[in-house]
Amino acid sequence: MAFQEYTKENEKINVIDKIKGTDLMGLPLSAPHAVHKIVYTLPMMTISMKKGTGVVTCVPSDSPDDWMATQDLRNKKALREKFGITEEMVAPDPVPLIKTSHGELTAVTLC
Repeated sequence: MAFQEYTKENEKINVIDKIKGTDLMGLPLSAPHAVHKIVYTLPMMTISMKKGTGVVTCVPSDSPDDWMATQDLRNKKALREKFGITEEMVAPDPVPLIKTSHGELTAVTLC
C-alpha cells in the first residue's frame, strides 16, 4: 500500500477497526462511472483471502470465474440465504465492457 501512497512506510499500517467479511455481504455500494447506480458486495469463493484484502471488483461479462459465481448466486437460493443476498442483488445482466473475438460478453460465451 505504500507504493500506492496509502501508507507512509511499507508494511506499516494504522488499523482503525476490524470487521468480518461476512458483515459486508449484501451492502449497497456506489461505484463511480458504473452503469448501475447501486452495486452490492457479494461472496466469491475463488478469491484468496491471503493476498491483499480479498476484495475485488466482479466483472461477469468478461471473467468466467465472476460469471459462474454470479450464476451460482442467481440459481442457488440456499447459497444466497447463507450470505444474506437477495435475488434482486444478483438479477442484473452483465454489462458489456470490452469486445473480443468471443463477442461482447466473453465470459458468458466461454461458459
